[in-house]
Amino acid sequence: MKKIFAIIFACTFAIICLPNQHAEAAEGNSFSVKAILPANQASSVTYFDLQMEPKQKQKLDVEITNQSKEQMTINCVANTAITNEMGYVDYSIPKTKPDETLKYPFADITEVSDSEITLEPNETKIWSVNIQMPEESYDGIILGGLHFKEKTKEKTEKETKQEKEVQIKNEYAYVIGVKLTEKTTIVKPELALNQIKAGSRNYRNVVEVNLQNTKATLVGGLAVDAKIYKQGSEKVLHEAKRTDLSMAPNSNFNYSVDWENQELKPGKYKLHLVAKNKDDKWEWTKDFTISSDEAKKANDKALGLEKDYTWLYITGGILLLLILITVTYLIGRRTAKKKDDEE
Repeated sequence: MKKIFAIIFACTFAIICLPNQHAEAAEGNSFSVKAILPANQASSVTYFDLQMEPKQKQKLDVEITNQSKEQMTINCVANTAITNEMGYVDYSIPKTKPDETLKYPFADITEVSDSEITLEPNETKIWSVNIQMPEESYDGIILGGLHFKEKTKEKTEKETKQEKEVQIKNEYAYVIGVKLTEKTTIVKPELALNQIKAGSRNYRNVVEVNLQNTKATLVGGLAVDAKIYKQGSEKVLHEAKRTDLSMAPNSNFNYSVDWENQELKPGKYKLHLVAKNKDDKWEWTKDFTISSDEAKKANDKALGLEKDYTWLYITGGILLLLILITVTYLIGRRTAKKKDDEE
C-alpha cells in the first residue's frame, strides 16, 4: 500500500512541478489552462520563456476553461520556484521562504489580477498576471510558476470523515512555468554544502545534508552520491544515491541519507558527498557530530526500528563468564576443602 501511494505521489509531481508540461486537461479533468504566449517568447516551449529588459513591465495572459457541467472557482497564484525535499524543482508551493542568495523572488515581482476566478460550465476566461522586472541589469534567470487549483467546497463533518476513510480523492492542479531572462550570458551553477544534521523524515531516521544552488541558473540531470562513515573508519555505514535531480536557481534542499531502520547513535561521523551533472562536478568531505539529544528525538519518532542488542549480548556474556568463574572457584575450593578434611 505504501508503495502504491509513493507511485501516485511521484506521478502527481511529474504533472504539476515541471514547467514543460503543457497544461491541457486530460480526459476526466474538470478544467484546463493554456498560456497565451507573447511576442517576446524566446523559445518554442508551451510555458512562458520570456526575453526581458531591466524595469520592463509586462502582462501575461492565461486562458482557463471550465470543462465540467458545474460552476467552479479556480484559485490562481504566482509562486517562486524552489527545490523541494524530494530534490526536484517545484512551482506549486506558495509563500515559501526564499534562499538567502535569491535577490528577486518571482512572487515579489508579480501582481495577479485575481486570486480566484469563477467559471460557468464550459466557460472560458482570461486570467492575467503583471510582471515588473528589477531596475538593475540581471544575469541568469528568474524562475516561477503560475499555479491553478480548483477551490474546494466546505465539507460537512460526514464528508470529511468519508474522505479520510477512502484516502484517495481527485484534485486537479496545473502549473505554467515562467522563465525570465535579460541576457544571453550563460551562468555556471555553483553548489554549496551547508548544515549536516540527524533527524527523522516520514517516521524514519535520516541524516539530512543541505545542498544549495547559489547561482541564478537551473541545475538539471543532477546525480548525488552520499556516503557516511564513523570518524576514523573507512567502512561505509550508510549510503544514498540518487539520479536525475534538479535544483531551482538560488535555492536549497535537504538531501536525506536513510538510516535503514536502525537507531541513530551519538558520536562523530564523516560525510563524503559527490554531486555531478553532464558538465560539472562537486565533491565534499566533512565531519559532523550526532548529539545525544538529536539521536533521542529522532529515535523516539521513528517507527519499526531494528534494535541493537550488541551491548546486551556483551553484558550477558560477561555476566555468564563471571558466573562460570565463580562456580568453578567455589567447586574448586569445596573440592580442596573436602580433600583436606579427608587427609
